[in-house]
Amino acid sequence: MSGVAAPVRSDHAELAVSHVIDEVLERVVEDLPYDDVTGRLQRRQYVIDRLKLEFSKDAGRLAATFANEDAGERLDAPTAGEWIRHNCKTSRSIAYDCINVGEQLHRLPKSADALATGAIGFAHLSVIARTSSAITDSTPESAFVEDELLERARECSAGRLWHYCMRLRHALDPEGVAREQRIAVEERRLQFSVWEDGSLFISGQLDPIGGAAVRTALEPLAQPMGQGDDRCLEHRQADAFVELATHSLDAGLVPQHASQRPHLQVTTSLETLRGLRGSPAADMEFSTPISSTTVQRLACDGNIARVVFGPDSVVVDVGRAVRVISGATRRALNARDQHCQWPGCERTASWTAAHHLVHWIQGGATDLSNLTLLCHRHHWMVHEGGWKLARSDDGRLLAIAPVYDYYHVRAPDTIPVT
Repeated sequence: MSGVAAPVRSDHAELAVSHVIDEVLERVVEDLPYDDVTGRLQRRQYVIDRLKLEFSKDAGRLAATFANEDAGERLDAPTAGEWIRHNCKTSRSIAYDCINVGEQLHRLPKSADALATGAIGFAHLSVIARTSSAITDSTPESAFVEDELLERARECSAGRLWHYCMRLRHALDPEGVAREQRIAVEERRLQFSVWEDGSLFISGQLDPIGGAAVRTALEPLAQPMGQGDDRCLEHRQADAFVELATHSLDAGLVPQHASQRPHLQVTTSLETLRGLRGSPAADMEFSTPISSTTVQRLACDGNIARVVFGPDSVVVDVGRAVRVISGATRRALNARDQHCQWPGCERTASWTAAHHLVHWIQGGATDLSNLTLLCHRHHWMVHEGGWKLARSDDGRLLAIAPVYDYYHVRAPDTIPVT
């Protein structure tokens, strides 16, 4: 496909069409005040739907031309949908959607009339057309019930109409619906791309059932948590996705690989762990180098192993991994706190980490008096987010917001980094 199409109209004709469209768009709202935004939107959407209906009629005729003639070679396009996508400057899904509507209109005269009078939108007509196509292709002996679907379309959104149509299709052709769901599973995709700053960009596609499982798992984790949670929904869902993955690793829910439980592994110097000025960033697999504050959060409630390097970075000693917080201490902490102790948060103990109020690297004790349970988000807020936790006189835990000093430059530490 060359991607170059000869213009179908002269510049003069296109200019005339543009003037007509401008006039229609103005006249359709001329009786409405400028501040009646909702009314103007409805009127203009009606115009769009009418134009899309006429566009679909032509799209259906073009598809018939491709089926019966050598239009592909003449128009330099493999299909009518590809010609429309490229030359009409639209997406593939919209192109084929309009073709399907155009091809089904002879079965949908009442639906077309309903759109023309504004009783339904083009989105409704598209759903009815797809259902008509699916039913007649899979079960040609079944009578397509336009009246029933049109009545539903007048009463509900296009999304709800689609759900109703799927139930109807299953009643007529359960094997066909099951086949479509199998195909959707085979088309699952998930792709990771790393941006320049190390951020992970996720793109993919899930079948409806797999997508429902993911959304069901994320939904309870994506609810607002505690006092002052002003995150937008997209932010909460991203945090929920990370929390779900972190919990799966912490709880050992991921299958072992090479006799080892998958886990986040950080390689850091002692100076970085202590947060000394001038210390290098730590290394973590699948991540860019990480800051000392992140290292300290992960070290709050993790396994620590000593690795001693000799000359030329040769490993001369590897110590055994030791859990910072013993099993007995963690069980006692779970029994005492029962959930995340951030004010207003009730994430259960199994979804929390044990946080040192005074970090053990700074001399804090690993006992109940210096420990508290924090969920993944609030543990991050204390370490990387700059929040502080303090106990009131009556024993309640208080969260103190950070105060940023953008003009303060920290002096180098007196202990040199070797």
